[in-house]
Amino acid sequence: MGIQDRPVGGCGGRRAGDRRHAPDSRDGFAAAHAQRARYGQGERYAWLATPWLDGSSLWDAFQPVRDQAGDRGEPLSAAVEAATILGGLHQARWIHGSLEPRHIIVTREGARFVDWAWAWSWNSLPPSTHFTGGLVHLSAPELLAQAASGQRPVTTSQPDEVWTLAASLWWAATGQWPRDYAAIGVDPAEHTTAELRALLLHTPAPLGRITYWPDLEHALRTVLTTVPARRPTALRLADMLRQIRC
Repeated sequence: MGIQDRPVGGCGGRRAGDRRHAPDSRDGFAAAHAQRARYGQGERYAWLATPWLDGSSLWDAFQPVRDQAGDRGEPLSAAVEAATILGGLHQARWIHGSLEPRHIIVTREGARFVDWAWAWSWNSLPPSTHFTGGLVHLSAPELLAQAASGQRPVTTSQPDEVWTLAASLWWAATGQWPRDYAAIGVDPAEHTTAELRALLLHTPAPLGRITYWPDLEHALRTVLTTVPARRPTALRLADMLRQIRC
């Protein structure tokens, strides 16, 4: 049984390999995004147009989980699809660079990513020199350190982006940042991005809890607590999510 043919563990309902949803991980990026955009530039501007995506964001898909009411199968399937698409993106040697729950749209054809402003590719598009690290709450520790060092461009790696996807799923499932700021006596709203980044590098915050869905917490915690060299890939995260009981 291939990775795309496994049902979502314990949830019943639709299968993660349903052709309406995540395409095969080997060509996920091409299947989901190739030939969908139009772009151009003038002397002092550039433009990008993408087709309208008819669906809801991953944030909206996880509303029943945050409310602790309703079916968890649909949100979990969406999470599997997002991780699978990210795996295909990485296999195609691309980085999205700006993942968060509202930048993942769940359509009838599968998960799709939007907001590609910070995307880059080893093959054709270098990282932007204007990128300074992204949303601190969803940034891996090593990305925080790189941003704080003053190094430019800040370059998101594949392990960084898997961390961000896991953090995004945590946020979508709980409505809370994965880092437990209260445990280190920090109110993130009182600090600038640079200040909060420096605080976290000096005093790392522990992760919170997802008490009402421990299997999901375990899968995400595995990603969020593993050093980059041994961190699960996006496809491995998709496989871990498939094994979760609703």
